Order: sequence, then C-alpha cells, then structure tokens
Amino acid sequence: LDSAKSSFSLILPLVPTNFLSSGDGEIMNRPAEDGSSDVIFLRQPFKYFGRTYNQIFVNNNGYLTFTEPLSAYTPFLDSPRDIIAPLCTRIDNRHSGSISYREDTSTAVLAHVTAAVKQCFPNIPFAATTAFVATWDSVPYYNGGGVVTFQVVLAYNVHRSFILIYYGDIAETEQPWQAGYNTVDSASSFTIPAASVPELSSSSNINVTACWSFHVDGSPKPLPFGNGERVKPRLDNGSSEAITLQQPFKFFGRTHNQTFVSILVVVVLI
Repeated sequence: LDSAKSSFSLILPLVPTNFLSSGDGEIMNRPAEDGSSDVIFLRQPFKYFGRTYNQIFVNNNGYLTFTEPLSAYTPFLDSPRDIIAPLCTRIDNRHSGSISYREDTSTAVLAHVTAAVKQCFPNIPFAATTAFVATWDSVPYYNGGGVVTFQVVLAYNVHRSFILIYYGDIAETEQPWQAGYNTVDSASSFTIPAASVPELSSSSNINVTACWSFHVDGSPKPLPFGNGERVKPRLDNGSSEAITLQQPFKFFGRTHNQTFVSILVVVVLI
C-alpha cells in the first residue's frame, strides 16, 4: 500500500456481533461525496456468474463493482452491469461513519466464513481460501435522518464463490434504495424483498436474522473424471452392464445394490 492509502488504515469501532471484526490491512475509503475506493487488485480472482475478476471497487453509496468505480446513488440493480449491492442508496461519509475493506486470508477468518457458508449451503463442498470484507459502519444518509451499518463478505476459492451480507442498524429513509445483486446480462439477479429499509435488519434468506447469503460463481459444473472412470461402448440404444454399488442407494423407501447407465434417444416427428 502507498503512503496515501496507509494513512487511511483504521481499527473499526464496535460493530454488531454477526459482523467480521477488523483485521490486518483494513483500509478506509476517503471521505468524499459519492466517492469510491481506488482499484483493489485481488490476490485471488473472484468468479461471478461465469466471469472472473482480478479487481474490485468499494463504492461509498453501498455497492461493489468490478470494472470501474461508480458515483451513482439512484438504485440501478436492473442496469446491465455486474454489481453487488448490500444497500444501494446515497450515503455520506464526509462527516462521520467509516467505509472500509480488506482482503483476508487469515486462518480464523477463513474458518469463520467457511462455517457460515456451510451453514447456508450444507450440500456444496466448500473451503474458503480468500475473504474480501467491506464494511459500512454508522454512515449517515446524504439527506440526514439516521445512519446505516452493514457488511458484505465475498467468500471464495478457485472454484466457488459466495456472498454473505450482514445488516446492523439501518435507519428509515425517504431516499430511494435497493439491495441485492445483478449481472451484466441480467441473467442472474436478485432484489432483497424488504418493504422498508429497516426491515433489512430483521430479514434473511437462510433463517439467520439480518443475514443473506448467495452462491454466485455460476451454474454448477459436472464433476471431473476420476479414477476408475468407465467409458460405455458406442451402441445404438445401449446400456452398461450391471454396476454393483459399493454402498447401497436408497430411493424413495427402496434400497438398491446395483444400477445401469443407459442411453435413450427419442425422435419426435410432428
């Protein structure tokens, strides 16, 4: 980090218990109206719905982008760009509050985010190797009337990527706002369905109050070939021989000790 960035290092004040606490290398965004971080080069690339990014921006108005910093504050989750928005609205860190970020590979943090992801997605094998953490702590709305506290964590490894969003106290506002994510082709998007912005602090999609989690690396990919892989012969309407299973498979109350891999080609003429 250069000297300008180093001058903005900080220790975060007390934040809600579900947040990740501050760590080594924490950097604060400069106080600025509609500002943003400088480009942040990731030590490990982040996969986001089929695209891979080596950099990220923390924008003061409550969202992350990958290709450029943005000053926009009118909610735009329906616009064609890759964006992660824990709370997109106009917020102002010029007089109070802090906006900070870090990329963390410490054992304790990786264990924490891995456990959080496994709690949300128990059937997906995952062990985080990197966590990118961005925190908005007690930052006022631009129009006044209250402050917001929230955190977004990108937990990922070479193959899989997850978002964890944690909400602290979120004051009511008459400003327009949105929370969720979108992609450049809008093929994958989600808007958190809260009727009012304070409801973010009591909402969830994983039965953990004030926490939302999403699996965002893209469509599931087939498992790679492994040891003992067998190739079926090229036959019309063929099938494998009986395959004896090493462990019985239960299927709707019945237990099977063998299976067959068959090919069925159906041609429909209309």
